[in-house]
Amino acid sequence: MLLCAKCHKDQATFHHIEQVGGVEKVNVHLCQECARPLQIRLEAALHAPYPCEFCGGSAYNPLPGARDMVFACCGCRHDYARIFLELCAAQRPDLLERSQEDMFFFDRCFDSEVEAWSAGASQEATQKLKTRRNENPRKRC
Repeated sequence: MLLCAKCHKDQATFHHIEQVGGVEKVNVHLCQECARPLQIRLEAALHAPYPCEFCGGSAYNPLPGARDMVFACCGCRHDYARIFLELCAAQRPDLLERSQEDMFFFDRCFDSEVEAWSAGASQEATQKLKTRRNENPRKRC
């Protein structure tokens, strides 16, 4: 019996492999409970576009690193990623190094401690981006 790579308690019934540019980035076995957030995020991307929560443009994927489903257009995702990685550099440089500045690391590392930090940092980055967009409403993507 193969145990879940995240909770290490339940039997793994979900196998996720992800490749980027022909290089395997993720190969993980998860139980149904631990796989549910990933499955929801993958399914949501299939039903895009959604309105960007920052500027109203077209958004195709939820923000990486966030527990909540927050959709952003390409321009706002770029600004979010910059803010998020700045927070990471200031608060958790060890994670910045581990992630190799790849935002999707925070969705796919399946480490509870990293997920908890990422959720808080994502909320902070989201709030900062909303504040910037409200201060400069003419800047649209």
